[in-house]
Amino acid sequence: MKQTSPAQRSVTMEDVAREAGVSRALVSLVMRNSPKVSPARRTAVLESAAALGYSPNRLASRLASHRTRTLGVLFLDLHNSVFADIYDGITEGTAGSGNQVMVAVGSADPGTELEAVRSFVDLRVDGVILAGYTGSAEELAAALRGTPAVVITRELEIDGVDSVLCDDFRSGALAVEHLHGLGHRRIAHVDISDWLPYTARREGYLHAMEKLGLAPMLVHSDMTERGGRAVMEKFLASGAEVPTAIFAHNDLTAIGIMEALASHGLSVPHDVAVMGCDNIEVAASPLIGLTSIDQHARELGQLAAQVMLERIGGTAGPAVTRKLDPVLLVRRSSDPAAG
Repeated sequence: MKQTSPAQRSVTMEDVAREAGVSRALVSLVMRNSPKVSPARRTAVLESAAALGYSPNRLASRLASHRTRTLGVLFLDLHNSVFADIYDGITEGTAGSGNQVMVAVGSADPGTELEAVRSFVDLRVDGVILAGYTGSAEELAAALRGTPAVVITRELEIDGVDSVLCDDFRSGALAVEHLHGLGHRRIAHVDISDWLPYTARREGYLHAMEKLGLAPMLVHSDMTERGGRAVMEKFLASGAEVPTAIFAHNDLTAIGIMEALASHGLSVPHDVAVMGCDNIEVAASPLIGLTSIDQHARELGQLAAQVMLERIGGTAGPAVTRKLDPVLLVRRSSDPAAG
């Protein structure tokens, strides 16, 4: 039977040890950058490793230490750049920690989300960060099987699961207060689908409308530019009285609404004022000038990474919730005086 030579299989520490004339234990110390190895022996081992083409099995060494130094990150959607901002924050927050990030996308499907979480857990990640999770708390707890987790943009009451979010209720109220202050009384809210668990912006809108004695106008859409355009086209075709101001659940939807209004010859903000939420980068473009509510996406990612690193570093105690205050950024889509 033909023998398998070292060149035809993965080179091991034993191969390097034989080549260098040292013990396997010494090779292991060199690969772990141990200071207990003399410069001469370290050089001999590294030269032998290079000659053989040896590559350390980092996964095996991490599993041996009961840490994979890998974090699983689940995003609701990668088409919305708010999640790219969150991702940037996470990578900034984990920089220098020695941890790698593994990404999955849930696409607003609880089944897909849970499958991704289970895969993360099966791969023995040290922790899971979820940005935009739409499933139930009970199913998430079962899928995590005790793995530490941080949920961004939503507060869940689960043992061992921390939450990092912006005050969405305040965001909804802030939008109404801004538009009311500009003189608007017919203020509509283009909301997300009913089944999604992100209702705080809607609740803030309804609370502020009631407080001001105004009749709410709710229209449901998805969270995309295409959805915002479609729902506005349908509304305009219905012949119903057009609101003087519209607050969209997010910036992408607001931009779609602006496109539909422009295609029907309606001016923003002179005929209809429009504002969104999230403050994605394109909202500030001079071509769009969208009034938005900053959710501090990048900071949420950084904060989630910080909380996660503290947990896997050994911080004990009950689950914590970190909530940031939203900030209104006024641009010309709601107020022509804003430039």
